Amino acid sequence: MTSRRRRRVEAKAWLLFALLLCLPARAGEASTAPSEYEVKAAYLYHFAKFVEWPPQAGQAAPDIFVITILGEDPFGGVLDDMLDGKVVDGRKVVVHRTHRADEVRDSRILFISDSEQPHLPAILKRLEGAATLTVGEMDRFAERGGVIRFRTERSRVRLEINLAVAERARLKISSELLKLARIVGEEASD
Repeated sequence: MTSRRRRRVEAKAWLLFALLLCLPARAGEASTAPSEYEVKAAYLYHFAKFVEWPPQAGQAAPDIFVITILGEDPFGGVLDDMLDGKVVDGRKVVVHRTHRADEVRDSRILFISDSEQPHLPAILKRLEGAATLTVGEMDRFAERGGVIRFRTERSRVRLEINLAVAERARLKISSELLKLARIVGEEASD
């Protein structure tokens, strides 16, 4: 099986998994559904498979794939457990946590916590030109300049994606991931 075909098969399997997570459990069944942050942690990992970074978007250490949590960490140990031993394109996945926006430049995926809402414009300004996938869950995150927003609807994690911001960051988002999302645009700034 070619590498491209294998990636497509993996993408379809992940898409099926994500769709199953969105379905409500049948009445009377014991619920063993994953927690909200288990689902979000899985999404963070799988975003790496559905987003293509530009070849020249290097990191300080090219053998690692950095996922950073900026601000208060809502994941606890869930993200570490989910990503333990994971590899993306031959790179070991490493989780970095920080409260300093100047320490996020080498991140491939940056989760911006709600605690950083007052600083969001400055954080996004600092990242201009960086090939970083920004993810958050605060209201209007994607409309305010983030790439992907997690939103919860009827106890299900949904996605909003701002394609214009992704394009400016030179990120190509797979059509498979776009099928799971609501596409949004940026708010006009006055």
